Amino acid sequence: MRSTLALFTVLVLSIAALAWGSNPASNEKRSITAVAQNYMDAYYTADANRMQKALHPDFHKRTLKSVNGHMEIREDSAQSMVEGVRSGSGKDIPIAERVQKIEVLDVYRDAASVKVVTGRWIDYMHLSKLNGEWRVLDVVLQYTRK
Repeated sequence: MRSTLALFTVLVLSIAALAWGSNPASNEKRSITAVAQNYMDAYYTADANRMQKALHPDFHKRTLKSVNGHMEIREDSAQSMVEGVRSGSGKDIPIAERVQKIEVLDVYRDAASVKVVTGRWIDYMHLSKLNGEWRVLDVVLQYTRK
């Protein structure tokens, strides 16, 4: 009887630990991080289909670059981003200069803010849900070296 009670207690505690370990907030952060990583990996591997899946249809990207003391802004849409990825320019970036850190800054309902640090730039991303899945909605890229 004691061994049955002990087994039952271990079983209940194991189930409780599993339930507490599946924190919905941490699951959301993992999903958000995965989308940010897919966005970056699509660029590095010239995988236009993967990039398309990571982007929200209303995607916009602004690349900030200081030129002769003034800020230049280059803008991309979902279409121009996918076409740029297809050209393969990200393949030339050495592995050591690729993603170094992805940090989910904040999540509220269907919106998230993410910071991606690479060896060449920082991306500030806003993600939103589309049909229940996280997608990259906006990116502001700032180069970290001249």
